Amino acid sequence: MKKFLAFFLPIVGAIYLSAYIRSAVLDVVYTDYIRIINTYLHNPFSPEPYFGKDALTRLPVTFFERAINVKFFNYSTMFDMSLGIIFLAMMGIVIGLFAAKKNLKVGYIILVMMVVFSLSQWEMLTNGTGWVHFFTFFLFALNFYILDSYIQKESGFKLVLNILLPVFTIIMAAGSYSLAYGATLICAYIFYAFLKKKKRGVLLCIPVAMALALFMYSYMNADNVNAGATSDSIVTVFGRDPLYFLYFGLNTFASDVVSVELVKYFEINVIGTGILGAVIILFYLDALYMNFRYKIYEDTIFPLLLVVSGLFSHTMVILTRWIFLDPMYAMSSRYSLQFGAGLIGVILTFAYIKRKVKGPGRKKPAPIKIPLISNIGIFVFVILVFAGNVLTAGNEIRMAKYRMESFEKKVKVAKNFEYESDETLKTVLQYHSPKKTRDALRLIKSKKLNIFSE
Repeated sequence: MKKFLAFFLPIVGAIYLSAYIRSAVLDVVYTDYIRIINTYLHNPFSPEPYFGKDALTRLPVTFFERAINVKFFNYSTMFDMSLGIIFLAMMGIVIGLFAAKKNLKVGYIILVMMVVFSLSQWEMLTNGTGWVHFFTFFLFALNFYILDSYIQKESGFKLVLNILLPVFTIIMAAGSYSLAYGATLICAYIFYAFLKKKKRGVLLCIPVAMALALFMYSYMNADNVNAGATSDSIVTVFGRDPLYFLYFGLNTFASDVVSVELVKYFEINVIGTGILGAVIILFYLDALYMNFRYKIYEDTIFPLLLVVSGLFSHTMVILTRWIFLDPMYAMSSRYSLQFGAGLIGVILTFAYIKRKVKGPGRKKPAPIKIPLISNIGIFVFVILVFAGNVLTAGNEIRMAKYRMESFEKKVKVAKNFEYESDETLKTVLQYHSPKKTRDALRLIKSKKLNIFSE
């Protein structure tokens, strides 16, 4: 039954997100697509842009997908979005198979799937360029699942996969996510070396470290532009507003259960989101504690890997995105996917605790009593995640018609770009350079792609 749910629920989730996309989005290029068109679509079948020093920041796997999209789908943003949903469903299947294997309660499996297919990711879902991010997190989940299986029962095939998969993921698809992912794997390999007393664990760090070094070299040679970011130093900003960094960090955790759209809708102030963020941090710490207190890692390391990767993702966003000087920017929908991994890890940890845990001296998994306060905490956590997800879904479904109206305007402006004002192009198509927007639209018009393919 639970193995059936591992496949059935992700399929239902994919249908659900597809229906949302159809109700809220039209097939039109805007925002990040403008940059991509100007950079790659002059000759979409040429790999030349990937021969430079910044190649890994360009996410090489996108070259192949883009070529397929142009050749067979006339550069359809809807194709990109559909691909993203497919990879999200595949990630859901991996997590579902783990839950079924560990015989977790159905309620927790459903809660996990609600997070996987949450509409808090609407920004990534409706911007087709996000497909590669969903692909990346599917690879993360798959790698963690295989690593968990390898630690429990070693084999040569699994060993080879644990060497090749991280290297492929970092070099071909992960981009800046590589740092949190790589750090998680290195921690896991070192932990494995001490846990199993295997020197091989330390050796597994080498290919990951080498791939990370290649990515960092590529990143340092890339032209990274953050429109709207401050040029002030962190010391200057801290001196001007010491509490800013505290609220920014807390808001990244608050966004795990409450979207920024809900914050605006219910007019929750920064103190409210800060308190919520602090509560979520406590749940993360509790999940870490339980993984070690009850030695869950002896039976599975999968939930722990997700929790740690989520914490690293939060850290990376705090360290790199404070520059936008807006505490609410930390709650942006674009970060929901990477934060979701940590939240799923916490849910799986609590779900495992509520089932059975291997106790000291026991040969087989057996039930274990946890303190009443822990039971209450888990109940509160489940209610928070469930309520936040339902409210977010309800709000996004309500917003779908307004997003559709926005896309209808995008189509109209994009088709009429030659006669629209710079301000209109900048506002409606959401790209900072009207000139580059015109260049991009002129290019796809000449090639009869996307909105000009009809």
